[in-house]
Amino acid sequence: MGKVALGATALVLALAGCSGAPEETTATTPGGTTTTSESPAAEETDGTVVGIQEKEVGDSGPQEAGDYLIVSAVYFQAVDLEHGSMNMPPASDSDMHFEIDIKTTEKAKDIGYEADQFMPYLKISPKLTEKTTGKVVDLGTLMPMIASDGPHYGNNISLDPGKYTVELTIQSPADDFMLHTGKDTSGVKGRFWTDPLKVTFDNFEWDGQLL
Repeated sequence: MGKVALGATALVLALAGCSGAPEETTATTPGGTTTTSESPAAEETDGTVVGIQEKEVGDSGPQEAGDYLIVSAVYFQAVDLEHGSMNMPPASDSDMHFEIDIKTTEKAKDIGYEADQFMPYLKISPKLTEKTTGKVVDLGTLMPMIASDGPHYGNNISLDPGKYTVELTIQSPADDFMLHTGKDTSGVKGRFWTDPLKVTFDNFEWDGQLL
């Protein structure tokens, strides 16, 4: 076989290997006949993965909390969690997964963060007040956890149908962080907040229908 034919065969094989389509293998018989065979297509997903569609808690949208945080609240169907020693309700016993997403602001550079980063070591406690009856639901402290879209705070919860105002209390993580404060290039000029931050999401409607 000449050099041109060898080069053409190599090019076909290289292109087949880079394609997302089923691979084709080209071979030349001793008599000079070219044959092509197609490998099986990549195995498709088995359809067992359930999609997640987050819904906003209330109509207030993302909220600024102090100088360093932007806080969002969402909910979706309860999910299974691996939680070690933490007390976490299973998805089968819960109405929803209640999630708080925390991102840092530009000003958080004062304490060593870039913008749009997750801040760990926060203790976040949601209190839900039903707007008609005044009933208060205390969800305790949300747990830090991580999903395919990154870390957040949340829990599986059960909740009676109603229209709620959601108030979050965010404690300072100052007792869990040490800050470089020396007069050198490693020092930060900012400090964590001292009083708990409060964030409110209003008009959270829950109809009791499983998601």
